[in-house]
Amino acid sequence: MSDTIINSYNYYISSAQRDSGSPADFTIFLKTPLFLNGTIASEFRFKLQYIQVPFSFSQFNTQNSKTNYILTRNGIVYNSDFSIATGNYNINTFLTEWITKLKLSLVAIAGYNPLITATYSSDTNLCTFALPADIHADTSILFLNTTNIAVNLALGFNANWTLLQNSSTTSQIDVNVSPSRNLYLLSDTLIQGRTFDAINTGISNSNILSIVPISVQPNQYITMYYNPAITSILNNAVIDKINFQLKDQSLNNDLIDFDLDYTLFFIIEEHRSFTSREMTENISNLRAGTSMPQSFPPQFDDVEQRREKLMRARGKLTGKLLKIKDELENKILATDKDDE
Repeated sequence: MSDTIINSYNYYISSAQRDSGSPADFTIFLKTPLFLNGTIASEFRFKLQYIQVPFSFSQFNTQNSKTNYILTRNGIVYNSDFSIATGNYNINTFLTEWITKLKLSLVAIAGYNPLITATYSSDTNLCTFALPADIHADTSILFLNTTNIAVNLALGFNANWTLLQNSSTTSQIDVNVSPSRNLYLLSDTLIQGRTFDAINTGISNSNILSIVPISVQPNQYITMYYNPAITSILNNAVIDKINFQLKDQSLNNDLIDFDLDYTLFFIIEEHRSFTSREMTENISNLRAGTSMPQSFPPQFDDVEQRREKLMRARGKLTGKLLKIKDELENKILATDKDDE
């Protein structure tokens, strides 16, 4: 594959200038559509060089904020769930919110209001939860890790776990209240044929253009300079509109509460490409020790000569058309005189 660039286009884009959609999923129509060169085989390449995204979205939202649990008191079983508020947390604010909502739920289903405590150790990055003794009833709370797992993972549990009265339970793994460590930039209009992912399904064609690591705290700017640029080979023959989407690490959810605009800089290049026959012939020439044909890769001088040749041919055709036009006008004038 040649690295000869036929054309190059720089784009500085803000989601604020979108023609449709929202900051997390928007489309811009190009005033000047891009077309592949029709005279030689070529392909478009997308090169992302810079992106800046405000960390204004909520990592815990309606999609991942629920806790399912089973309360057992004196043999009576209560199945219930509760959700923490949408937002971003540190470990201390997370524990406060989670215990508050748990206690409200326990009171609602069973009139049970225990003094549950939680402590965090910065040395081990683990949490310890304690349920006090209850002289009125034998009590246990089983927290399920079957469907809604994000909150359990944040608390340091990757399996079902239980709180028993007059005992404590410590996290199984490190706590993590920042579940989205990466954003993904995707596009439904820049069509890739050589990009694959295996994140939520088995390996398949992907519309992911780039990963954007989150390395700052909420309410700051996520800024990435890519050097070298992140390059995607495109199947598009024409590019007249560009769609961009930002998704969280799971790729399942749009960013929640993401209502601020972001910017990116990218280049779309048109590159010379080769047919399999050309590749075979050129490899054979290399093995035989013969010189490469001038078309592998074509030089800019050669491209310019072809362009000049086409312009000369167009000039000749234009001259012929003008001559035919003059002849037709003369015939029409002659016919009009005969009629008089």
